[in-house]
Amino acid sequence: MRAVGKALENVEYTVADHLARIQMNRPHVLNALSKGMFRDMRTALDLATRDSNARVVEITGAGKAFSAGLDIREVGGFESRAEAKEFVYGLVKPFWDQLFKCEKPIISLVDGPAYGAGAEIALASDIVIASTEATFAFSGGRVGALCCMSGVIGPYLMNGRRLVEMNLSGTALAADEARNYGLVSHSVPKQELVPTLEKTIREIMRVSPISNSSFKRIRKTDLSKTKLKTAYTELLRTITSKDFREGSSAFVAKRAPEYYR
Repeated sequence: MRAVGKALENVEYTVADHLARIQMNRPHVLNALSKGMFRDMRTALDLATRDSNARVVEITGAGKAFSAGLDIREVGGFESRAEAKEFVYGLVKPFWDQLFKCEKPIISLVDGPAYGAGAEIALASDIVIASTEATFAFSGGRVGALCCMSGVIGPYLMNGRRLVEMNLSGTALAADEARNYGLVSHSVPKQELVPTLEKTIREIMRVSPISNSSFKRIRKTDLSKTKLKTAYTELLRTITSKDFREGSSAFVAKRAPEYYR
């Protein structure tokens, strides 16, 4: 099948052989999630959801990382609470809404760091194929922000104690350890990433698409509207706090934040 694509500023979107490939494409900043990236990721997921030729969705990152998480240099200094609220409810929430809306199998292909919201994208995917060089961290708290979605969907997918510790400490897991705790489906050497992806897609293509969509509808019932509402409220609370101002300033200055002075 001839590949088709859509030109987006921060994301490469192509469809070929029934696979919709969404590649975060800001390698110069380790695919950090800027405002534009959230907007383009939502657009790409919407395209994949509506495209009848796309049966499976792949999310990956260009360059040396899957995604380093929020682009702190861009979103670290909101001018007002209204601006921060628009970021949460006008960009972040619509992105997650679109990802959860997609009833096609979503595979995250991870090679390199998947931190903060990047790790959450992997967590929210149906299948995660990671190279043994990949690392995962719910590190939002280290800059005074929050990995809010990990608290919503993590308990259904991961060992609870490890999920809690990863958020409270921000420490990273290697791919093999992440697999042991349920964050990763397959941990393979780098050269086996694409063959493992292709094998997984072949197996998915042997299953009825309506069966897969129905299974995902059942899974979606785990998403509590109350927990989602709380997640966005708490994300807004953190990114309008003095801790976030300190954490983002420290990140830009490449120094350790001082939260407890």
